[in-house]
Formats: sequence, C-alpha cells, structure tokens
Amino acid sequence: MFTNVITTALTYSEDVRSESGLYLGTTKMAGSMNPYQWVVAVGSTVHDIKEGDIVYINFNRYAKIQHAPGSINDDNIQQDNMTYQYSIPCIEIDGKQYLRIQNADIEYVVTEFDGIEAGGLLE
Repeated sequence: MFTNVITTALTYSEDVRSESGLYLGTTKMAGSMNPYQWVVAVGSTVHDIKEGDIVYINFNRYAKIQHAPGSINDDNIQQDNMTYQYSIPCIEIDGKQYLRIQNADIEYVVTEFDGIEAGGLLE
C-alpha cells in the first residue's frame, strides 16, 4: 500500500441544487462520486491521514477527456464537444466497494464537518 489510501466509495444519492433550484453542475448529480470520503485504511508511508478521517479527494488526476460523437465535423475540424470520463481505482472488500487512491490526491482532511456541505456524507 505504501502511499495508497483506502476510502469509502460514496456517491450522491440525489442531485444537489442551489436554494433557487438550479443544478450545481454535473459533478453533483445523483450517482456521481462524492469528493468527501471516510478513510478506511492508510499505507505505511502516509503521514497526517489516519483511519476514520474525512478527506476531500481531488479526482482530476483520474479524469480523461473524450470527444463526444459529432465533435469532428465534415471538414475534419474538431469542435468543443468534449466529455470527461473518470477512471477511479476501486477495490471490493467483503462485497463492498472502496476507492484506492494515492495520498497526493487528497486535498485536505476535514476538521469540522456538519454533513450538509459534503452532500449528505453522513446519510
């Protein structure tokens, strides 16, 4: 494991919207990976992160840009019709999914938490 961190693999159970009802982006739609996760295990060389911590994960490293169908026109000119696919390493332990990420992908450890900002992490 060395620099690996195992976290829960919680997703948003419903779309997150602003108070006026607007969607807050595709990253907060039902089924999307929640960036806030509980730490389940840490590698031997990981510092300042321990089991039970809530962490904020930067998923950008796992994003791959793909061109959606129709993004290249008849003149072979690429249009700005790109989508992002995320390939986050998951493992299964006792029939439950977990994320296996690098400690460098953790932006910060949450020290104060009310459960609401994280999209219902405590549910």
